[in-house]
Amino acid sequence: MEVKPSDNSQPRTPGDLDRTFAIDGRIEISERGTANSITSDQDGKLILASQIGDRFRLSRYLVDGAKDDSFGETTRNFEDGDQSAPMRVLLQEDGKILVIGDSLKAGVMRPAVTRFNSSGSPDLVFGRRVITTGPEDATPGRIRYKFVDGCLQKGQKTLIAASYELQSGRPLSRLFCLQADGEPDKLFGEGRGFIDIKFHEHDSYACHVQIQRNGSIIVAGSWRYKGEPQRTRTVARYTAEGILDNTFGLAGYADVVVPGEKGKKSQVEGLLWPDIVAGVAIQNDDKIILAGSTYDPDGLQNGLLARLESDGRIDEHFNKGNPLVMPDDNVSLHSLAIQPDSKIVVVGRSNIEGTTREFYERVSENGEIESFRSDYSFGDCTDVTIQPGGRVVIPGSSGATTIGPRFPRVSGRLGA
Repeated sequence: MEVKPSDNSQPRTPGDLDRTFAIDGRIEISERGTANSITSDQDGKLILASQIGDRFRLSRYLVDGAKDDSFGETTRNFEDGDQSAPMRVLLQEDGKILVIGDSLKAGVMRPAVTRFNSSGSPDLVFGRRVITTGPEDATPGRIRYKFVDGCLQKGQKTLIAASYELQSGRPLSRLFCLQADGEPDKLFGEGRGFIDIKFHEHDSYACHVQIQRNGSIIVAGSWRYKGEPQRTRTVARYTAEGILDNTFGLAGYADVVVPGEKGKKSQVEGLLWPDIVAGVAIQNDDKIILAGSTYDPDGLQNGLLARLESDGRIDEHFNKGNPLVMPDDNVSLHSLAIQPDSKIVVVGRSNIEGTTREFYERVSENGEIESFRSDYSFGDCTDVTIQPGGRVVIPGSSGATTIGPRFPRVSGRLGA
C-alpha cells in the first residue's frame, strides 16, 4: 500500500483522523465484508481479522497502516463448506496468532478457533478446530448477534465463551478452556473442559471473558427473571479451574444496575437480541470495566460504562460510583480498549432512522466524557486497539444502513 503524505498545517486534536496513517487516515478494502477484530503487537504492527463473504481473512499492517508484504495474508474457513465469521484475533507471547469466531454449517452454529504462525502461515499442528461440545438443540440466532468471544489464559491456554440459542428460545452460555495445543483442558470444569454460565442460577447471555493478573476469570453478560422484560448486567468471577469464586461481589456475582432504567422487551424469549453488555476489559490494577447499553424513557438506546473494583465492588472513583450513561443517537457499543494512561476508548455505532454512523468516544480515568468523537461518517466501528505510540486504531465497515452493502475499513485516530 502506498502511504499518501498528509497536510500537517491543520490543528491536530485527539479523535481526529491521523492523516499520516494509511491513505489519508484510513485503510479501505474494496471487497464486501467487515473488519471485525484488531490487535497491535509490541512494535505497533496491526493484525486484522476481517469477514469477506463467507470466509475470514487474516492480514497484517505496518505501524503507519501500510500493508505488511512480508506477512502471508490468508483467506479461509474454520471448516470446509461453512460460513465463518471472525470475532476475536489474539496475539500469543510466542508471536503466534489465534483467530476465534463462529462456524455456521447445516443450520448449526458452533464456536471455532484456528492458529497461525507469526509469518501468517497456518499452524498445522494446532489446525482448525470447531467446538462440537455445545448443546445438541442449539440453533442459529434469528439475528446474527455476537455469539462467541475469547481471551488468552496463562500457559498459552485459550478461553472461549459462547452463548447458544436453544430450540426453546432460551439461551445457554458455555465457557470452554483449551490447552496450548487446542485440545480441551481436562483440568477445567471438573474434567469436561467447559462450564455452563448461569448468573444467579438463571439462563444467561454471556460471551465476554477476560482474566485478571492472578489468573482469575472474569465473565460478563446479562440475565433476567423468567417472564420479565427487565434484564440485569452481571459480572462473575471464576477460578482458573472454572469454579465460581464466592469471594467476588455477592456470592460470586456483581450486578450493574442503572437507577430508573426501563427494560425493553427482547424480540426473543432468550434475551439474545438486543443484548445490554458489549464487552469487558481489565485494567492493570485488575479493576473491571463493563461496556453496554441502557434505554432512556423514550426507548432510545444509550451507551453505558461502569467500573468495578477488582473484588466486584462498585468503584466509587468512577463517575461517583454510578454507571456512566453516554447519550447520543441510539448508540450500540461494540468494544473498548484501555490506554496506558487508563483512559477508556469505546466504539460502536449510532442509528438514526435506519442510518448508521460510526461511534467512538473516550472517557477519562474518573469517568468524564472527553468529546473525542470528531466526525460522523457512515458505517460502524467493531473493535479498537491502542498502538504503543498512542494512535487509536478502529476497524469496522462503511455503509449507511445495516442491511446494505458494507466494505471493511480501518481508521487511525490521534490519541494524545
